[in-house]
Amino acid sequence: MHDCPTCRVPLHGHEERCPSCGTPQYVRKGKSSFFDIQKEPSVNMAPIIVTALVIGVVFLIAVQFSWIGQVMNRGQVQEDPMEKMTYLEARQLIETKITEGLTAVGAKGDLKWTSNGEEVDKNADQNVELMIATRLSDPSQRRAIIDPIKDYMEKAKIPTLTMTDSKSNATWTYTVAIPTSLPDDAGM
Repeated sequence: MHDCPTCRVPLHGHEERCPSCGTPQYVRKGKSSFFDIQKEPSVNMAPIIVTALVIGVVFLIAVQFSWIGQVMNRGQVQEDPMEKMTYLEARQLIETKITEGLTAVGAKGDLKWTSNGEEVDKNADQNVELMIATRLSDPSQRRAIIDPIKDYMEKAKIPTLTMTDSKSNATWTYTVAIPTSLPDDAGM
């Protein structure tokens, strides 16, 4: 603020003429810099930043519920233990589980490995049939013996498993389809 030099009326500094006496005034600019560059009005960045953060949070939440989030959160993929198992390991496991099952129900059994009607070694690299001769106190006990090994029959190359119960004169046959393996260069 300054006063008019003629009439001493207080002025605000932006008047070109004194409102009281009409004397022309020299308008002073309130800049302290050497350059007379007018500054553009600044933009308030707070709403832009808040909006960007809200959009980012919503995007991250949406990604978590999409297939991308499911892939990120699923962790390590569990491998199927049957993939690494050989037919010999599967046959050994079948024999062990059958023996454990027979022991659990209080029975004994004889296992016989055959191929094309002839007895073979259980380690033979071919499809084999397994015959179990036992004496069960209850015919329904066969399920507790056979059910745990059904999944391993294909891997063990056992297309047919026959269980004979001499006490009840019953025979149960379990079969599984064994796929024929293709040569390594076929189909590729």
